[in-house]
Amino acid sequence: MKQQLGKWKQYLLLRQNPLTANSIPRTALYNMTNLKDFINSFDYAYVKHDTTGQGRAIYKVYQREDERYCYDGYSIQGVPISKCVKALENFHQMLHPFERMGRMGNYIVQEGVMSFTPQGLPVSVRVHVQLLKGKWLVGGMNANIGTEGNLENGILNLHRGSAIIPVDELLSSHWQMDEIEKNQLIKHIEKLATSAAKVIATEVPSREYGIDLGLSPERKPILFEVNNTPGIGGFAKLDNKSIWRRIVAIRKLQNEE
Repeated sequence: MKQQLGKWKQYLLLRQNPLTANSIPRTALYNMTNLKDFINSFDYAYVKHDTTGQGRAIYKVYQREDERYCYDGYSIQGVPISKCVKALENFHQMLHPFERMGRMGNYIVQEGVMSFTPQGLPVSVRVHVQLLKGKWLVGGMNANIGTEGNLENGILNLHRGSAIIPVDELLSSHWQMDEIEKNQLIKHIEKLATSAAKVIATEVPSREYGIDLGLSPERKPILFEVNNTPGIGGFAKLDNKSIWRRIVAIRKLQNEE
């Protein structure tokens, strides 16, 4: 059974490499002091459970002009939650309902990164990195783009109504990049993703990783998360199946080693 890669541990690992350290959002262990600091420092913050996936137990937290605190996201069971409260302590109680019983879940608080298309839709990029014959390869990448329904919380996931499109289409259609600009950005994303895989592999070895990144308003790739048990269903949803077939072909070669 593979070792589970928590969000806090991967943050500590990614800080050790100059390239990846310069491309990760500010992150801290969750507590009320840190959450207040992040909300005061950024337009919004994300509170994330350390080990859950598929968009569960993630909340976008911010303070409105009327000084009420709002949070939008999904419970650990995946139930949508959108609420505003007078005090952050009310959010904390929702997050830790069994605190008095000593059953505290582990969470992190993370800087909210503006990763939107020029049209205002939330977006992320998934890079599938694979180890073959001692060399890290990019098996493929795709883009996950949200709809107006994702605007409130910015949480992108196939389970939450977002859509998978080719990265080339994202950069050409949404950012109007020419071929030179696209190739430069894609090469940078590939270098960042393989660097992240190398760093994580030193502590949590795997033959493949799914690297999720955002794109800042300046089009700088930002590392969101590394998954050491990545699925490839998203690649199968692309009309062009060549990327999916490449990932599967690399997996077969890995099994022959």
